[in-house]
Amino acid sequence: KLERLFEVKNNVLYKLGEATPIDTAAMAKPVSWSAVEPQSDVYDEAFLAALREELKALEEQQKYVFIEPCCDKGDCIALAEPFIAAMKHCARRIKDCVAVAGFAIPPSFTEKGFGAATVTADFIEALSQKHAHYVYFCKRSAIGEQSCPSDIVLY
Repeated sequence: KLERLFEVKNNVLYKLGEATPIDTAAMAKPVSWSAVEPQSDVYDEAFLAALREELKALEEQQKYVFIEPCCDKGDCIALAEPFIAAMKHCARRIKDCVAVAGFAIPPSFTEKGFGAATVTADFIEALSQKHAHYVYFCKRSAIGEQSCPSDIVLY
């Protein structure tokens, strides 16, 4: 189980015990749903192993990223359950990668509309069960700063 390395204050990321904010602009590591799960209930373990190796290399360089899940199989609100399951599987495969600060919340989850808040909460809950050290990120263009909780990093 990894220890938390980061904290969030007013939507800004900080390394624990440090006062200088971290620039998150170049931290996103896009990971598409179709790369993780090319067919329904079939995970691409070779892709996940390669992703883990890439993240381990970043760890050696003391660089950090957050996984930016890309929902490329349709309406992620309607398909939330299998999408979240795929990202949870991805998180399990990279669980020991210190270079992973956390996961971004997919923009479709944060857009205003029916079910979005529930799906966002489900996503965070599913990943936090085994990865309590993760920080969550939210695209500025996807949600207004006023409606984004202060414990989520805006990027």
